[in-house]
Amino acid sequence: MYANTNRYHEMLNNVRDFLKLYQVPNGLSERVMDYIVSTWSMSKGIDTEKVLSICPKDMRADICVHLNRKVFNEHPAFRLASDGCLRSLAGEFQTIHCAPGDLIFHAGESVDTLCFVVSGSLEVIQDDEVIAILGEQLNASFSSFHTNLLVS
Repeated sequence: MYANTNRYHEMLNNVRDFLKLYQVPNGLSERVMDYIVSTWSMSKGIDTEKVLSICPKDMRADICVHLNRKVFNEHPAFRLASDGCLRSLAGEFQTIHCAPGDLIFHAGESVDTLCFVVSGSLEVIQDDEVIAILGEQLNASFSSFHTNLLVS
């Protein structure tokens, strides 16, 4: 436990030094620090990819299905999928964490990703106006919005 706490403080110090060394503007520096702190609080410093990489393929698939169970259970697209299909898909899923205020996609950007909101919510913004709010309660997914997506 102390080792993780020490790694956390060392990482924060390294990030602060980096931001200072490269004179990153204050607003961006605050966003970086918010992201680091919120990501660490969710992962507790555990590198999921590293853990998965040491597991055999079959075990890795089982773990990935478990980690993505909420999406599989709650989204209608997966209701009829076989266990084999879910195991294959789960290994391809990538979990990302976005800090509040982060833009996920900018208007006009080419989007080649299907995303699912597992926790939290995000705003779909067009012409500086919120046109939709997507969140976990709505079984939200997005792939074809051509507007800014902002984590709220």
